[in-house]
Parts: sequence; C-alpha cells; structure tokens
Amino acid sequence: MSTATAGWWRRHGRALLVAGLAVAVLGMVVEGFFLYQERITHRDMQAQSDTLLTRFLSGDTAHAAGASGVAIRLQNVRFKWSDNVYIDAGDMAIRAVPLKGTTVAFDDLETFRLKLQRSVVRIPSKVLQGMFNESVFNYPGSKVRDLQVSLTRDSEGPLVELRGKINVVVWVPFAMWTKLSIDHATNTLVIDVDHLKVFGFPATRLLHFKPMNLENLMSLPPNKSLMVHGNRIMVKPFGLFPPPRIDGTMSKLSLNGDVLQLEFSGPPIPAPEADAKNYVFLRGGISQFGHFRLLDTNVLIVDRNQRTPFDFSIPRYAAVIPKSDIEVHDTKRVLVRMPDF
Repeated sequence: MSTATAGWWRRHGRALLVAGLAVAVLGMVVEGFFLYQERITHRDMQAQSDTLLTRFLSGDTAHAAGASGVAIRLQNVRFKWSDNVYIDAGDMAIRAVPLKGTTVAFDDLETFRLKLQRSVVRIPSKVLQGMFNESVFNYPGSKVRDLQVSLTRDSEGPLVELRGKINVVVWVPFAMWTKLSIDHATNTLVIDVDHLKVFGFPATRLLHFKPMNLENLMSLPPNKSLMVHGNRIMVKPFGLFPPPRIDGTMSKLSLNGDVLQLEFSGPPIPAPEADAKNYVFLRGGISQFGHFRLLDTNVLIVDRNQRTPFDFSIPRYAAVIPKSDIEVHDTKRVLVRMPDF
C-alpha cells in the first residue's frame, strides 16, 4: 500500500505542488485586489470628506445680500428664540441683513440673518443644552438625541459634558467630555472629544477605529451648519441657533461658572437718545413688521419694567404688540413700551 502511495506521489506530486502554488498565488492576488479596492475606496472617501471639510470651512451656506440691513442695539435684554434657547446681553450690537433684496421682513425668520458685531453673549449650560437639542442636532436623520449638557473647565479651557443617545443600529446611551475652542481662521466653534463612555464604561479607544469615528456615526444637517471630521465636531455660528439665525465673527470663548461667554468682534452700534436702561433699538434700512413697512427704520422698544432685564423675542414679538403702548413721532420715529415676553 505504501509502495503504491509513493508511486502515485512520484507521478502526481509535482503537479499537486504546482497547483498548490497556483492557488496560493491566486489567493494572494485576490487578497491584494481587495486590499487595493479598499485603499481606493478609503482614499475616495477621505478625499470626499476633505472636500466637504474645505467647503464647510471656507464659508457659510447662505450669504446675505449686499444691503446694509437694519442696525439693532440691545441693552440689558434676554433675547429669546424659545423658552429653552436664549442669550443674555448686557450690551449687544446686531445687524439684521436680508438674504435677498433690501427689506428685512421680521415676520419671515428664514429670510434674514442677525449678524453680531461688537457683542458679548452669555449662554448658561441649560441654554446650551436647548441649543444642541433644538438647533445644532435637530435635523432630519440626526443620530443624536436627548442631550444633557453641563459645563466645567480644566487647565486647557472650557469642558462640556454631553450625555445623550446615539443611534448605532439601536439607540445607545453615552457620556462624552469635549473641549471647546474657536478656530479663528475659519470662524468655527470646534468641539474636540476628550474622552467617552458608553453604557457607563470607558470607550474612548473605540473612537480610534475608523468605523467608530464620529464622522462615520453622525449624519450631517441639510443646511451644513455642522461638520464632523474624524472625531472633531465643527459648528458655524449660525448653526447654534434656530431661525432667525445668528452669524458673526467669534473672537473669544471663556467660562464663567456655569455660563459660557462668547464674544463677537465688529463695529459698535450707537445707542439711542433715551433714558431707558433696558431696550431694543432698531435704526436704518428698510424693515417690515406685518403690513407695516419702514423705509428708514427708527424704532425704540423700551422695557415697560426697567427693574429687571427685558425679555424680548423676535419670533414672537407680534403676540406682545396688543399689550404694548405705541407712539408715532412726526412720522419718522416709533416708540414702543412693551412688557416682557
């Protein structure tokens, strides 16, 4: 039996060896082909990601028209989008600029931008939480929800703790500690992940695996106010707020207790000739409120109760008009005494 086997091997061994080598070479070729395809796909995806990043960093997705707009100065005002999203302004300069045409239609919030100039904006953690839930991550297909926000700091600057759920096939609870900074070259608020926990267990290392990068886990909003590159989240100023969107050049970021302080640069807006401490002053440009159009806007809205900051909301100003006292002076100026919203 052994003699027959040895004879068979002498006759066919060379052919089997050649066949085995051929199969091995073929396997290596196939594996190399798939690795090559994987590299090509990865390179294309990286190139696409870099292109999207470049477009995102180069500018905003909506540009204001050439009109100068309406200058707005706010003093001692809580400027509200909703009960959960607002900013406290001791002295804030804004310019409302139409996206098309020359008229700022204050009843159509999607048609104009509020461009912050020289201003200091104070954002408590509970408001930052509202901004993240109602604006930054509030879009069709968002994979992040139910965010809770708290603010602390370390030796390098503000630290934001985010707790919520992320959709990875199923909704998974997470806690993420992130560092905030401003990229002045691109006027972008940068959120860098410092460390991560999933189901209460440390999971920061997972982010170093390409499939688990935030870039692959998170979808992007339609208005491109948010960009994810690797494990870095970048937000344009207008992406922080619901309509009417805020824009402007961010200059400084700091933390004061549980309040994030964001400073914008630009020219100031002159104060009105008035004794009031709490007010909203609109001056210059063409504006429209309901059916009323002002060709050279000059409207001073004064807080009826000067003892506390003025709660004011552009999205809901019309609801407070029936409760306000309105005076029209020489057809050129309007004085409104308005209660808190």
